[in-house]
Amino acid sequence: MCGLKTVRLKLFIPAGGLAATPPFGPILGQYGINTMQLCKDFNEVTDGLNLFFSDLGLDSSLEFILSVDIFINEDKTFSYIINKPPVSFLLRLLTGVKVGAPQIVAGSLSLRELVFLAQFKFPKMQLRDACLTLLGTARSIGITVQA
Repeated sequence: MCGLKTVRLKLFIPAGGLAATPPFGPILGQYGINTMQLCKDFNEVTDGLNLFFSDLGLDSSLEFILSVDIFINEDKTFSYIINKPPVSFLLRLLTGVKVGAPQIVAGSLSLRELVFLAQFKFPKMQLRDACLTLLGTARSIGITVQA
């Protein structure tokens, strides 16, 4: 008994920004799926996701990049899983740091922002453990936390 073949694509797509134009349209179109329907569904689900961070005074027009796994079946049906951005991306987003290094202080984060980010990225973890995880990543890219 043979199952359907499934193709898995991993794309980094801005929240609310999937379009049937390049670069995503040609990638998706080669598999013969209903690209317009995928774009409509994805954008509906992710539009405004960056507004989650508006409480922290960030510009809501910033691109919020999501890691998305798209599964395309042989019969041209599809599904997708939206993953939250990496911790380093979120830390850099909040601090405005482009590139960081542990030897220099590239930026700083308030304790309030750290807790906010921990609740967003790791909602099922204990808050203390989530904050410690974020602190480790922040330290490795030169971001300090101000109490």
